[in-house]
Amino acid sequence: MTVVCWVVAGLAAAFAAVRLLGAERGTPLTQLVTYTPYAAAGALLAGGIVLAAGATGPGLLCLGAGVVLAGLVVSRLVPGRAPADGVRLRVMAANLLFGAAATARFVEQVKVDDIDVLAVQELTEEGLAALHAAGIEALLPHRVVAPRPGGGGAALFSRHPIDEPEVRLLPPVPMAQTRGLVRVPGAGAVLVESAHPYPPRRGWVRVWRDNLADQPRPDPAGPPVVLLGDFNATADHAALRRLLRAGFRDAASARGRGLAPTWPRKTSAHAALPFWTPPVPLDHVLVERRIGVREFGTRVIAGSDHWAVVAELVLKPSTM
Repeated sequence: MTVVCWVVAGLAAAFAAVRLLGAERGTPLTQLVTYTPYAAAGALLAGGIVLAAGATGPGLLCLGAGVVLAGLVVSRLVPGRAPADGVRLRVMAANLLFGAAATARFVEQVKVDDIDVLAVQELTEEGLAALHAAGIEALLPHRVVAPRPGGGGAALFSRHPIDEPEVRLLPPVPMAQTRGLVRVPGAGAVLVESAHPYPPRRGWVRVWRDNLADQPRPDPAGPPVVLLGDFNATADHAALRRLLRAGFRDAASARGRGLAPTWPRKTSAHAALPFWTPPVPLDHVLVERRIGVREFGTRVIAGSDHWAVVAELVLKPSTM
C-alpha cells in the first residue's frame, strides 16, 4: 500500500512539474496536459485519501501537486472587471464537423444570438451550399470563404463590410484560415481571423505547435485583432499560452468561464472515444487587450462534435 501511495503521489508531482514548466513533448504528454483541471481535482482527492490512510509523505506530496495545478487554473474562473461602454460586436465560432452542422437550425441559432461576425471551421462545399440554402447571406451578407474537403475548410461571415479578404493556408495539410478587416460602424476596422490549427495527433505535434505560432499577433499601430475558432488547445498548453502572452486574452476566462467545455460532444464521428472522455475547452475567442468582453457562452450545435462559442465584445468608439 505504501508503494502504491508513493506511485500515485509521484505521478501527480510529475504531472504538476510538466504543466508548471510547459514541458509537454510528444503526443501523449501534450494530450494529457489538456486535462489539467481534472488532474488538479484528482490530485487533491487522492492526497486526502492517502493522508487518511496514514501515508503522510505521499499524501502531502499529492496534495501539494494538486494545489499547484489548481492554482494554475483557478484564475480562469474569476471574471474580470466589466468593460466600459463602447461599440458592441457579437461574434461566434463554430466547428461544423466536415460540414455536417451547416443546417437551418444552425443558421437560426446565429439569428437568435444576433451575431455580427461568424467564423466557421471544417467547412466543405456541401456545407457552404447548405448555409446558403438556409439563408446565411440574408443575416451576414459579407464573407470570406475557403471550403475544402475533410476538415481543412473555413469561412468568415459578417454583417459589416470586409476589406482585404484573405485565405491563409497553414502547412503542411493545409488548413485554411480566412481573415479580413471588418468595418464596424462607430469603431473602425477590426482584423478577424477564423483559426484552426491542426490537432496534436501522433506525429503531428510539431505541426500543431507551428500552426499556433503562425497565428497573427496584435500590433499596437494596427487595427485590433480577434481570433475565433477551434484551436485544438487549452490554456494549459504552453503553445497557446505563448500566443496569449503576445497580447491576447481568452474571452471565456475574462468572464470567469475559462473551463467551459467545447469538445467533445459525442457523435458517431467519435464512436471510438472512451465514454468517459472528459470535455475540455478547445474552442476560443481570443481578443487583444484593446477589446473588452461583456459576455461569453457556449451553444449546442446539432451535427457537430463541438459546442459553438459566442462572445459579446466591446470596441472603443472611433475618433475619426
